[in-house]
Amino acid sequence: MMQLRFLMVPVFTGLAAFTLAIFNSVDAINIESLTVPASAVGNTGITPDFLIKTLVDRMEEIESQASSRADHAPVIVQDDGGSAAVLGQYFGLTPLLHVVQTSFGLIPYSFSGEIVVQGKVMEMVLRGQDAGRRESLIRTAAPLGDIDTLVNKTAYEMMRVVEPTLLAAYQFKKDYLTRDFTGTEGVIRRALASDDVRHHKWVLNLWGIVLYQQGDFSGAGEKFRQALELDPSFMSPLLNSGVVLLRQGKRDEAIAKFQQVTKIWRKGGHVDVLAAAYSEWGFALALTGRTQDAENKFRQAIATDPTFSDVYSAWAEVLSANGKPEEAQQMTAKALKLTPVEKVFTDNLVGRIKDLPAAATAISG
Repeated sequence: MMQLRFLMVPVFTGLAAFTLAIFNSVDAINIESLTVPASAVGNTGITPDFLIKTLVDRMEEIESQASSRADHAPVIVQDDGGSAAVLGQYFGLTPLLHVVQTSFGLIPYSFSGEIVVQGKVMEMVLRGQDAGRRESLIRTAAPLGDIDTLVNKTAYEMMRVVEPTLLAAYQFKKDYLTRDFTGTEGVIRRALASDDVRHHKWVLNLWGIVLYQQGDFSGAGEKFRQALELDPSFMSPLLNSGVVLLRQGKRDEAIAKFQQVTKIWRKGGHVDVLAAAYSEWGFALALTGRTQDAENKFRQAIATDPTFSDVYSAWAEVLSANGKPEEAQQMTAKALKLTPVEKVFTDNLVGRIKDLPAAATAISG
């Protein structure tokens, strides 16, 4: 996952400021300048450096809550060859900085802007440009002095430009609580309308999860298929396709999907995805009456990732159905110990999001 790490630099109205970006090689942000009229500074206490800091804090909060696994490269530092050393000394970070000589034209995302005050309303205007020279304009407004609202709106829109995958995951986790996924679908549609195709496979996969939550299994399967067309080795939609097929009663087809996940998984990949494939494979086998084979798959899942709680829950269901309540209780206890609070995942149909609410189940039926 991308780590949004910014070095906070005091930016003063009317003065040249250092331009520095700490970012990864896929998505980077450089806030070149942010100006605030003197009247706003006096009336509200807003300063450019405070705004930059609060913007970055909010973007990092969105990132941390999103918990998406969209692939990103390691964080690096780029600047004009001199400012990083100066700022590194100022902040005591010199040993951590790796100064790379480069043109600012190579920074994927640059923003500059200002605060405009009109009566009792303040507006933040940010002009952005990516490495391909595509421009974006962000305008957000809030009542004068309402910094939280202004920062929240602006950070949200900046994430929409820079990291739509993370923003969609963040919005999904919010919408999951209300069961109204309008916000998530809005982020997804705008991301897919962009010609920046790097994010498309991730948002298509998430769209499939949204449709699954709504009980639209056919629609979910289609989105997972579209994501796989963009990247046949993308394990999340492959796993999710199997879950959908199993829910539709297509057990053999589901097993084939889980087998594919185990075949394409490579060392260094997320072990819980592999464990999930073995676990779902085992559950599918149990549904066909092959209990011993199912238990062998559950054991493979546990050997792959002993901390993956779903396998213990699935095995408990199978044991209970086969008249072994005590063993089932032991498995359930292990699952609860590993996951005292269930997580809401945004990439794979495991855990809480695999269990449909009654309304969605009724729709699918």
